[in-house]
Amino acid sequence: MDKRLSVLIIDDDETIREVLKDELVLRGFDVYLAENGQVGLKLSKSKKPDVILLDWIMPGKDGLETLCDLKYNKHTNRIPVFMLTSKNKIADIDRAFDLGADDYITKPFEIIKMSDVIRQKLEKVRSRHAQV
Repeated sequence: MDKRLSVLIIDDDETIREVLKDELVLRGFDVYLAENGQVGLKLSKSKKPDVILLDWIMPGKDGLETLCDLKYNKHTNRIPVFMLTSKNKIADIDRAFDLGADDYITKPFEIIKMSDVIRQKLEKVRSRHAQV
């Protein structure tokens, strides 16, 4: 039997966190929630999720600062991070990739399809890493 995939959702919007959690748990994921970058960094080190969904626009430590901290920490730098944000300009997407994002999902998104999207993107990231 395959290990359940775990997802850490770092987003300041409680509704998004809860709706995503409900859908992902229903689809067989273990889900951890963080309402800001600081909490997300702590959870990423203690829970070691398979993937992190990271909002960009948050008070305090925003998503890009959190992304940099995740990618420069030896305990979290191999965890794939998918930006989950309403920022959809090419320059924003390029900036996130330049700072280490592994993929980019723009809001709004279809909740029902999120588990499939995460699995597909995670498989893509894993095969890219295996080729390096």
